Amino acid sequence: MQEHISNCSKLNSVLVFFILLCCVNTLKAQSKVKLCKAPIFVDAIKSGFPHLEESPDTITIREGETYYLRMLLKSCKGAMYLERHLLSNGILVFSGNYLDAVKLDTVQAWAVDPVTGNRTPRTATHYKPLRTGTWKYYDEKGELLKEEKYENGNLIIDNK
Repeated sequence: MQEHISNCSKLNSVLVFFILLCCVNTLKAQSKVKLCKAPIFVDAIKSGFPHLEESPDTITIREGETYYLRMLLKSCKGAMYLERHLLSNGILVFSGNYLDAVKLDTVQAWAVDPVTGNRTPRTATHYKPLRTGTWKYYDEKGELLKEEKYENGNLIIDNK
C-alpha cells in the first residue's frame, strides 16, 4: 500500500511538471515578437520606422498632432497593411497594402547638427516595400475620394 502511494506521488509530480512545461511553451508561442533589424521606409508617409516589431497584432503609431497610423506588419522586409487616421476624430485618411521590398536600399544624405549647423555625410540603409492592391483615399468627412490600384509597386489604375 505504501509503495502504491509513493508511485502515485511520483506520477503526480511528473504530471504537474508536464502541465507547467506545456503552459510555459504556450505563453512563449502567444507572445512571439521579432524585432526588425533594418528600418522600413514607408513612401505613403515619407518616413521611416527604425525599430518595428513583426507581430501578429496591429500596431498603432502616433504621427505628431494630426494623424495616427494603424499597421499590421507581416514581414521585416515591409509587407504590411497600413491605415492613416485623423487623430481628432479617427476618420480614415487612406489605406493600402505593401509587398516585401526586393532588397535593402542604401541612401546617401547629409545630417545637420542643430546646435553648430555643421553638415556631415551619412549613409543609411532601409527596406522600401512596394505598394500592391487597391489603395483608397478619403476626405475629411470619411467619404471616398479616389482609388489607386498597384501591382508590384507600379500604379496600374488611378480612379479619381
